[in-house]
Amino acid sequence: MPSKVSLILALAAKDWRLFLADRRAAVLCFAVPIVLASAFGLVFHRAPGKSGAPRLSLLVVDEDGGPFTRRVVDDLLASARVEAEVVTAAVADERVADRRPGVAVVFPKGFDALTGWTPGAAGERPSVRILHDPLSESESQWAEGVVSEVVMRRLARDRLAPVARALGGTADDAAAVPFAVETVAVTGSRVDGFNSYTHSFSGMTLQYLLFWGMESGLLLLRERQRSLWHRLRAAPVPLWAILLGKATSTASIAFLQVVVTFAFGYAVFGVTIGGSWIGFILLAVGVSLLSAATGLLVAAVGGTEARARSVSILVILGVSMLGGLWLPSFVLPGWARDLALSLPTTWAMRGLDGVTWQGRDLLSALPSVAVVLAFAAVFLAVAVARLVTSEARRRRGMA
Repeated sequence: MPSKVSLILALAAKDWRLFLADRRAAVLCFAVPIVLASAFGLVFHRAPGKSGAPRLSLLVVDEDGGPFTRRVVDDLLASARVEAEVVTAAVADERVADRRPGVAVVFPKGFDALTGWTPGAAGERPSVRILHDPLSESESQWAEGVVSEVVMRRLARDRLAPVARALGGTADDAAAVPFAVETVAVTGSRVDGFNSYTHSFSGMTLQYLLFWGMESGLLLLRERQRSLWHRLRAAPVPLWAILLGKATSTASIAFLQVVVTFAFGYAVFGVTIGGSWIGFILLAVGVSLLSAATGLLVAAVGGTEARARSVSILVILGVSMLGGLWLPSFVLPGWARDLALSLPTTWAMRGLDGVTWQGRDLLSALPSVAVVLAFAAVFLAVAVARLVTSEARRRRGMA
């Protein structure tokens, strides 16, 4: 009589043979996350030494034509923060409506009167109109900040240039802010900076592991409708051993996917483990178990295969977006970032970012490992309990 462990391993080996039987599907299983991660990394990659900050595309309309306004427009055209283009009002209306780009700034007639502005003085002030597409509200706020900076710098340069020259400086010195700004990216102790490829390989690997778990769950649903499942259930094999065998094969294939994906990232894009290797391995094991537990949960609560697939895709895409697997979570609103803390994907992504491009140590990775394993344990317990109950009902002819 084989031991329970040998029985589980034999069942897992059976699933491995079925997985490898379709070689093209097996190759795609490893190729898809690599392609996705490479594409995301390529889109967001910035060459070393160049600013990673994007520039705002901005249309500029000068309805005033005065000398001060022209200088402001020239400053906008020369700004490193925007890609400005001077157009007419009619062209700006047409292009903003089509989001080509989504924002335009209009200096109206009379804007040149700003040269006579006195701080604190009462009176009407010239206004600047910012046109934007309804979907470009953030860009409009960005444009407002850039325009305010350029106008105030131009005012300071024109007003204070005589003072600066009297003190031995230049007109540009008059517009300079009286302090220095030092921007420091806090990444960790051993890594120089953000690596978009490392972030994308972490995120896309996590997302694909969830889809791999879903496919495993859908396969189990199909097997339960076929003769293979009935032969297994007729054999002297407890149901929990069958389920653990399924979880073992799913988790081991998921772990191999992590290894292959990151090995490709290292060889082609220089993706490295800048922090704790032990932390990375623990996280890889944790997310592999989470993938297997997700698969069993899909089979346990999904009902039919079609229903399970639709709901699972919706859930996986949702938790991937909120968990920061596609883009860094700071682009999400505050309530979404708070909600994301209740998701395993958020903690898995934090952990992988920490031990890869942030260069953090094992102690920093342990909270993420613990949360991911806790989610996997809860998913597994719920799935096994529900599947055992479901099988008992089927045997009694109640389902």
